[in-house]
Parts: sequence; C-alpha cells; structure tokens
Amino acid sequence: MPISRLVIVMVKKLSEILQSIAAIWLVFVAFTIFAEVTFRNFGLFLGADQIVQNSVPAIVFLQVPFAIVSGTMLRTTLIYEFCTKNGKKIINILSFLIGVMLFIGISVGGWTDMIKGWEIKEYQGIGAIEFPVYIIRTVIIFASIMIVFIYASLIFNEFKKKDK
Repeated sequence: MPISRLVIVMVKKLSEILQSIAAIWLVFVAFTIFAEVTFRNFGLFLGADQIVQNSVPAIVFLQVPFAIVSGTMLRTTLIYEFCTKNGKKIINILSFLIGVMLFIGISVGGWTDMIKGWEIKEYQGIGAIEFPVYIIRTVIIFASIMIVFIYASLIFNEFKKKDK
C-alpha cells in the first residue's frame, strides 16, 4: 500500500473515531440538559449552562473532519454544475485553499491561549461546576490541524486526478 493511501486511510479512521466521540459527548450533553431541566426547581443540578456552552464548539470541531472526509460538507451546486471539468477543479482547489487558510488561522490564533490554558488549568464557572476550558481549546486546535491536513490532501488529489 502506498504511503499516501495509508495516510488517507488513517485520516479517515481517525475522523470516524472523532465523530464517535462527538456523538457520545452529544448524548452526555443531552442528559445534562435533561437533568438540569428536571431538577431545576429542587436546586439539585447546577452548571449545565457551562457544560453545554463549552461542549458545543468541541462537538462541532470533532465532527468537521468526518464531514470533509466523507464529502458531506455543505456545498451549493448552483454554479458548480454548469462549470467544465477544469472549472470544477479550480473551484475545488480554491475552496480547499480557503479551508486551509481558515483552519491554519484558527490553529495559529488559538495556540497561545491553548498553551496558557494548560499552564493555568483554565476553568469556566464558579461554584457548582467548573468546566475545564483548556481541554476544549485543545480539541479545537487538534481538529483544526487535522482539517488542514485533510484539505491539503484534497488539494493534492485534485492535482493528481486525471481528466476522464
């Protein structure tokens, strides 16, 4: 098996694992909301808002690699369908480059805050629940770096495609 094919298989498997983690986390968030609503009047469960508020970005970033790898990322085909093969190739490459730039920006922009968060063990919330924000920052940076590699491999594949 060529090395490029091995990397693609590994990235696909890792994106499936991240998707599974996101699904499990989402179920946890749903149970958290249920418990908060059910026990709100008794004062037994507090802090669900911190859990939900910090979990949503992490869940989204865990799901994006799978959406890109599986080709289910949202795309409008209004103009795309009328383009020639070379036009479609150019649109794909441009959109993948925009994705690379966006997620490099997220990675670079959030790196310092992630490191600082780990150093001080950054938490959000006071009292009932303190939620570890540094873990969420790490998930976002890790997913963003993975997404950059996915988009880079898609660009490589566009150049490698032969016109049929």
